[in-house]
Amino acid sequence: MTGRQNNSVALLGIAIATIAIVLSLFVLFRSRNDTTTTTDNTPPVLGLLERIDKKGELHAGYGVYPPYTIEDPNTKQVSGYSVDVIEQVASELKCKVVWHRLNWNTMNADLQRGDFDIIADPIFITIPRAREFSFTEPYAYFAEGIAVVRINDSRFGKFDDLDQPNLRIAVGQGWASETFVKNRLTKASIVAVQTNTDLLQVFNEVVAGRADVAVADGADAERFVKEHSTTVKALFMDNPPAFMPAAFALRVSDTKGTKFISDSLRNLRTTGILDAYAKKYQLPISEVDAKSK
Repeated sequence: MTGRQNNSVALLGIAIATIAIVLSLFVLFRSRNDTTTTTDNTPPVLGLLERIDKKGELHAGYGVYPPYTIEDPNTKQVSGYSVDVIEQVASELKCKVVWHRLNWNTMNADLQRGDFDIIADPIFITIPRAREFSFTEPYAYFAEGIAVVRINDSRFGKFDDLDQPNLRIAVGQGWASETFVKNRLTKASIVAVQTNTDLLQVFNEVVAGRADVAVADGADAERFVKEHSTTVKALFMDNPPAFMPAAFALRVSDTKGTKFISDSLRNLRTTGILDAYAKKYQLPISEVDAKSK
């Protein structure tokens, strides 16, 4: 092969390599451009204050947790202690509250997606949840570790008596009670119950005989026992094993919204408005007075 032919082959190889590089860069750029376009077309999730400023609306989720959030079965009208707090804040900002009924099992995903900006029910502050939510300062404290048993069951005098082999204890899956019970009771069999939209499902395990005990917070236990007073009873209400702080929950990224709601709670507390709401809904002082803890 002559020198001229060698040069021609070399030049051809360089040309082919150059074309291949250009095509690769084009494909890479097109791929990145498509990804950027998709991302840009996704509307950003506004924070609580941003949505108020831009839309004049405060979007709040609720799961029905009387007397904090109550839903009229006929009109679907929302009321309750937490509802009054949110509505008071909105009225002072001259904005509208848009209420969203939430599913307890998907509330975090729905919050992150921007379906609503704050969960109005009192969400128990636990260590795992502190990674998932941005909590305001506590505005309620709940008796924790309350046991619900069948009306004729007299085996348990104190909470530690529940730590027995072959004892089946029902707790709400993902509830603060589940973490509390698993840490305190190592011998008993713990049954985690999905609650979806009905927080009282866990107690039905006792009524149906599938569990010996259901452990939950005092508010839920008291509500269920009132409705089934001839079937079950609550234990440890006079001397709860623990108290759990509860707060409004926002997206972790919404630090401005969280601070704003905390500041609002301090204002409503010092002006006596929170006390007025507590009396309106007949809340025990132990649930709303931080000084008693």
